[in-house]
Parts: sequence; C-alpha cells; structure tokens
Amino acid sequence: MNKYGKLVLNHLLDKYERSVLSKQGSDKHLRIHIPVRKMFPKYDNSDYYHERLLIDEALHDLRELHIVSLSMDLDGIDDIELSLMNIEKAYQYANRTFSLETRKTVIQLLEQTTFSYQWLETFRIDMLKKLSLFQSVYRYLNLDDILEIKDIFTVLKALPLQSHEISLRKFSLAVLKDSKRLEVIKTRLLHILFDYCPESFEDEDDAFAYFNIMKNPGFLYLRGRMVIELNGQVIDLGRLKSPFSLMSENIEQLHILDIQDQNVLTIENLTSFYDTVLDNTLVIYLGGYHNALRRSLLTKIYALYPHLKFYHFGDIDAGGFYIYYHLKEKTQIPFEMLGMDIPTLQHYQAYCKSLTQNDRRRLEKLQEKHHLEVISYMLTHNCKLEQEIVNL
Repeated sequence: MNKYGKLVLNHLLDKYERSVLSKQGSDKHLRIHIPVRKMFPKYDNSDYYHERLLIDEALHDLRELHIVSLSMDLDGIDDIELSLMNIEKAYQYANRTFSLETRKTVIQLLEQTTFSYQWLETFRIDMLKKLSLFQSVYRYLNLDDILEIKDIFTVLKALPLQSHEISLRKFSLAVLKDSKRLEVIKTRLLHILFDYCPESFEDEDDAFAYFNIMKNPGFLYLRGRMVIELNGQVIDLGRLKSPFSLMSENIEQLHILDIQDQNVLTIENLTSFYDTVLDNTLVIYLGGYHNALRRSLLTKIYALYPHLKFYHFGDIDAGGFYIYYHLKEKTQIPFEMLGMDIPTLQHYQAYCKSLTQNDRRRLEKLQEKHHLEVISYMLTHNCKLEQEIVNL
C-alpha cells in the first residue's frame, strides 16, 4: 500500500472514530465515505496525472482487500467508502489499534487503579467519564499506547512520595527502570500536572521541582551575617568574600547558630542574587522553584528569629506574583514584596515588555483574589518587567 492508500485509509478511520457508530455502537446504517476530489482536489488536473495513477492503484488495492468500496463516474473514481464489515482488517492494514477495544482496555486500567491524592482521583474519574461518553482523552492518554498509559500511572503514584531531591534521570531509572523513559512520556504527564494538580506551575521545571525532581543537582546561595553548623563544621558566612552555596540535601543537617542581620530577602533569579548587595540583609537564592525541602531553610530561620523582616524580590509579572504568594502561603511567613511595585515599573518604563494574552489571563486571575494596585497598573499600561533590570 503506497502513501496515498495510507492517507485515504487513515482519513476514513479518523472519520469512523468521530462517527455515531464509533461513539454509540449503533447498528443503524451509516456511510463512512469521502469524495475522491475532496480528498485530492487536483485529481482531475492534467499535471497531476502521475499522482492520480498512484491514487487509483492504491484505492483499487484497498477494494481488492474488501476494505473499501468505490463509486465510479465517467471520469473515474468518484467516492471512497469504508467497509464497516471489515473494520478490523482496515485497522490492521493501517497499523492502528481498534479503538473500541483499546478504549475498553483503558477503562479497565482506570477502574483497577487507585490514587492516594484527591486531585489524582479527580483526574482518574474524569478520564472514566470522558471514555464512557466516547469523548477524546488524547491530551492526557494515548489510547494507542497502553504501555505509555501504564508508565504514566506509575509515575503519578510515585511523584507525591518523592520526599528528597533527585535528578530527573535517576527518578526515571528508579520508577520506570529506564533513565530516559520519563523524558519520552513527559508531554502527557505534564498536561495532567498542569491541568489537575492544585499547584500553579510556571513551566516544566517548576512542575517537576514541586515533586523534588530536578534536571540538575540543586544549590541554594546565601549572603549575609549568618553562622551555621554543618556536619560538625562551623561556618561564618559574614567572613566569606563570596556567596555561600549549599546543596539542598544538606538543609536537614544544617543548624543555625546566629543571624546578625535584621532582614531576610529571597530572590527569584540567580543573576539578581549576584547583583544585589544590601546592608543588614541576609539574601537567599532558593535555586529556582521553592519546593518543601528548600522552604524548610526559611521556616528554620523564622522559627528561631520571628522578629526579622522577610521580603521577596522577583519578576514583576504573573509568574513573579505567583511565586511570591506561593512562598508566603507555604511557609506561613509574613513576606512583603520588594521592588515589585508601580514606582519600579515607572522608573524602568523603557525596559518594560508588553503583556501576552496568557500574561493578561494569569494577571486577571491573580487580581480576582488579591486586588493589587500594581496588577491594575500593569493591565492598564500593558507592561511587565524582568527583575534583572532592577537595582535595589
């Protein structure tokens, strides 16, 4: 079967799967067909003669296999109709899975699977409802790849149980027995996380980091007058001439002995961390997304020194505000924003960028809950600003 035969057959099967017959299993007579000139608009053109010969050859081959029937007119083939009596043979020749059977298989998998978290159960129930109504679940589950579906379910069960930071490849090896498998199946997995997990993620890295899965080993950076004890070593950060880096896995072993600064400032981006030096301030770069392990450093500080002032400095955009509110909510520390206000936007107006449609949607959603003057200003003046531009 040449490429034209495959094209026609797949088109007819797509149409079949969208039909009432596929969706409802009806016995009433339906015609799954396509006019040849609709499929190939140049079919009658003289300069399309060679392609027409190949098309006719492929269609006659499919007719000989009793997969299609052909209607003829004076100029040749007029209409191509799928033979519903031989639908399974059609799927076989198209190298596709018979969707009604795979649909049943996936429904059985969903019925046999249970998740420990409510948002995952919501996902599972939604998929069952959609499949029972013959609606598409392609965004989340590829019905033609049962192995991928099983692997996605395995990962979804493992994600909430990942209590320590691990590289993406090591997690994939531990859970799927293949260090590269997670990269292969991550597209639909991420759709599930973005659409069903109650957390709001900026991007793929944020989504995985929330579950302590990092593409590379994670570091935190600190600068200020702080004395810590780690693995029997006392380290006075104030005596160092450069920032102190700390692997996230060492946070649990870290003991805070003294903090002489009166302020604590968390910074969203690494470039801004290096550029920001403030008096009487302990400056912390959390290394990207602040998962529970990284936030524990802040909660340790707050538990020992609740009188300190806590600030957050990030991008003046939807992502920056989401990170701020997420940090404040998860740590229960009374953070205030620093350098994320209207005067900063006005001062650096020449460096502001226009909002995208997605920016507006996210800002409007934030504004419904928090009612910030700076967000109203951004929506009115169509602007946002990256924190690397700002000098505190």
